[in-house]
Amino acid sequence: MESPGEIVKKYYEAFDTHGAGWRELVADDVRFDAPIQKATGKTEFVALTEQFLQFHKQTRLLERFERGNSVCSIFEFQMTTPSGQPLTCEVAEWARVENGRISELKLLYDPRGFAKAFGL
Repeated sequence: MESPGEIVKKYYEAFDTHGAGWRELVADDVRFDAPIQKATGKTEFVALTEQFLQFHKQTRLLERFERGNSVCSIFEFQMTTPSGQPLTCEVAEWARVENGRISELKLLYDPRGFAKAFGL
């Protein structure tokens, strides 16, 4: 069985290619919490993530730590805003993995630049 860190790594490998494989690594009852967006359940989470992927260009991993079922990743999201400008968002993410699927994601970041660029 893959470790929680391996599951999160596979999730981001699929996420970064904008392929469908990341969806398979998310639990049906996933909970997502970020400064501006929240989602409960896979349907809401997939819809929110697909919106984000329209602007996502790359994820640059800075560090990843694993303890039990928890995985903490520190990275930079590199995006293109709706106006076509580049935007880098530094993020700390805590993920919980249960039964080989990501069951919870909590993102911590300064939302001001993101909110301004996306009109939120």
